[in-house]
Amino acid sequence: MVPEAAKHFPHRIIGDCVLFNADCLAVLPTLGKVDAVVTDPPYGVLDETWDDMTTRELHRFTMGWLAAVALKSDTLLTFFAQEKRDAIDPLLHVLFDEQRQLIWNKQGGRVSEDGMFYSYEPIYYCHPTRTWAVCEPKALEVANLLKMAREAAGLSKGGVDMIVRGKKTGLCYRWEEAACLPTPEQVDLLRPAMLLPPGFDTAYQAAVANRDRVVSLAREQASLNAARTCDVFSVSPSQGRSGRHPTEKPLQLMMELLKVLNGADTILDPFMGSGTTGVACVNLGRKFIGIEIEPRYFDIACRRIEEAYRQPRLFTEPKP
Repeated sequence: MVPEAAKHFPHRIIGDCVLFNADCLAVLPTLGKVDAVVTDPPYGVLDETWDDMTTRELHRFTMGWLAAVALKSDTLLTFFAQEKRDAIDPLLHVLFDEQRQLIWNKQGGRVSEDGMFYSYEPIYYCHPTRTWAVCEPKALEVANLLKMAREAAGLSKGGVDMIVRGKKTGLCYRWEEAACLPTPEQVDLLRPAMLLPPGFDTAYQAAVANRDRVVSLAREQASLNAARTCDVFSVSPSQGRSGRHPTEKPLQLMMELLKVLNGADTILDPFMGSGTTGVACVNLGRKFIGIEIEPRYFDIACRRIEEAYRQPRLFTEPKP
């Protein structure tokens, strides 16, 4: 489960979780690809030794870890302070195809110097460009047979429109360009006006069946693409506990964020802290790789993940 190159770093394996007690910049190059990176990195807003950075130091640090994780996955969810966004925004646009901002609504927050609450925190969601298009098959045989029948009957395209709709609408042009099919009612109106050649009914029925199949696929894909959640997550911050990480995120929030990553089976967190992302992965039945440089927080993460495995698995997601 642990790549050979990573085995010389201190680590523990707990269930489907591999936890490293080391510098992520040293460990990351030894790891393989993962489905997604979910993390809460240092971003220079606290007086802690690991977070106290000048603007230049923050920019250099962010460039280092972000470039490293971009090699591990093309999908990233990362917290970052709104007031420090200039350190990460340009890099995300260079390293990832698509970026959008999710919002963690803290329902409160600390007071800024201008007297307003910092009541939300941005979460950057980066992922590959996702496109899906329906290429409707062209009913070329039907188009050719209609054109043959019209010409044999000595009718113009406008004349066919008059028979079907009582006015010139360009509908016959669309049929003969295979842009659409006549309805069964329109076919019934055409039969007395022109002799439809042998094989028309068979070709028409096949074209209708093919079109209906494509429409069904399009509807199915539209359902899969339908919104599953809102981009604002209203969750109260974790209550401060003695010995816990000072920026620990609520477990409920992390579980909701993981659900955004539908189908991501293996999650990497290079700044694991006290292991909340790992606990969320355990609860949802996902694999987890966590890296934490501070031994004290690493030990807390190990204990929390062990405890999560001892609890009944109430939230495990069904496999897609």
